[in-house]
Order: sequence, then C-alpha cells, then structure tokens
Amino acid sequence: MPRTVPVIASQSPGNFLTGALWNASVKAMGDWALGSGTNGLPRFRGYATSAQALSDNTWASLNLDTESYDSDNGHSTSTNTSRYVVQVAGTYLVVGSVGMAANATGNRSARLTVNGSSIPGTFVKTLAPTAAHSAGLVTSMIVSCIVNDYIEVQALQTSGAALNTSAGGDVAPSLSCIWLTG
Repeated sequence: MPRTVPVIASQSPGNFLTGALWNASVKAMGDWALGSGTNGLPRFRGYATSAQALSDNTWASLNLDTESYDSDNGHSTSTNTSRYVVQVAGTYLVVGSVGMAANATGNRSARLTVNGSSIPGTFVKTLAPTAAHSAGLVTSMIVSCIVNDYIEVQALQTSGAALNTSAGGDVAPSLSCIWLTG
C-alpha cells in the first residue's frame, strides 16, 4: 500500500504543543527525512550481476537482479526486473548506468524512461571503445511521478551483432531512485 508524505500541521497562537501533536507533525517529518526502512524517504538502488544480451540497434530495458536497498518494495527481482514502480508520488532524482562488453564497432547509448517513454534530456551516447575495453555510460534526471509509474534504464548498441552488458563489477547496469519532494 502506498505511503503518503507527512504534513506539518499549523497551529494558532496560544495553542499548546502536546505530545500527540508533536508526534503527528514534527516527529513524523523528522522520521520521513531521516528515518530508515519504510520510515524514511522512498529510495531504491538495483544493479545487474548477470550479463544481458542486447540485440543490435534495438533499445532494451536493463534487468536488475540485485537490490542494494528498496524502501517501499517498488522493485521485484523475479518479475519485470527492469522496473522500479513508484510507490509514493513526488519528484525523484533518477540515475541510470549501463556497462557493455568490449567491442570496437558502432555506438553505445543509454536513456531513462517512465512508463516505457523516454525522458527528454536523458539520452547519452559514445563511440565504441577498443576491442579490449568495455564501455560505461551514466545518465540522470529529476522526474515527477505518480503512484504506479515505472522507471527503467535502457541501452542501445550498434555493433552489428548481439553484445552483452557487463555485470557484477563497477560498470554493471544500475538504477537508483530517491524521492526529493512531493
């Protein structure tokens, strides 16, 4: 069940601050901003530990089989593993990365999507590295989302054949989302 963002209540002059009012207002905001687990800001980070074959010249959503953290259970490691599903409406900082195996032909690209549509301004591209070096790309954006929107990082490669992503290291595909404001 989606959480709601706590609201600081306003009070009239002369009202006394009771323990109940403090807990419902001031403490609730502190728990939201500084808490952990489902008491803190919504946040997610997932990454790939297994390589994924990317077809030539076709955008592909990247599978994330491992979670570093997922405060609101917006990601599954068994179903639609490329997706983080927003559980709390608001504005999120989203960062996606992709790492691809060494290959000296074509280009490598990455972008972020919401509900399968590319987010303007997130497309990044580089020329292929050498045959001995892998490629890594990072893109980010601040995105406004409603409950049940899903966010993905996608990759594209134009080597002329299938090419694997890198996995399990510092160039593994990853997606991070953190709630900034309502």
